[in-house]
Amino acid sequence: MIVQEQFVSIKAPPATVERYLTDPQLMMEWRSPLVVLDPIEGELMTLGSKHNLRLKSLALAGSTYTVTERDSNHILLTIDGLWRGQELWRWFADGDRTIVQNRVEYEVPDPSLRVFVVGLGQIFASLDMRIQLDRLRMLIEGRGQPAAQAR
Repeated sequence: MIVQEQFVSIKAPPATVERYLTDPQLMMEWRSPLVVLDPIEGELMTLGSKHNLRLKSLALAGSTYTVTERDSNHILLTIDGLWRGQELWRWFADGDRTIVQNRVEYEVPDPSLRVFVVGLGQIFASLDMRIQLDRLRMLIEGRGQPAAQAR
């Protein structure tokens, strides 16, 4: 099982952070350009919703992500496809800041794809996760202005 986890501290209340983590328009501003999210069923990040997450680096191959738990402090997604596992988004207040955790636990059943993921893919995925969280923090804290607010 591969486990990747990153945290970021954002100077904003949890409700603001939750909005950026769940509003599809705002998500487009900080999510990785290496990832394509295609809705399958339901609104993105709502309980029971499904979307296909495809990676441009793998010729748009991907997996289906289903929101299996959702409340005002976390979102848990079950992953099924070329990689299988779960992804957790959790956020909680820490004084005047909100801590955001992104944790992905997965396995890659296909042996040829596993070789790529365990090698360079895992390094790039961790870096991409870090960049996404830094972009999220910068947007929320006002160092970057999301297009949704700039219009």
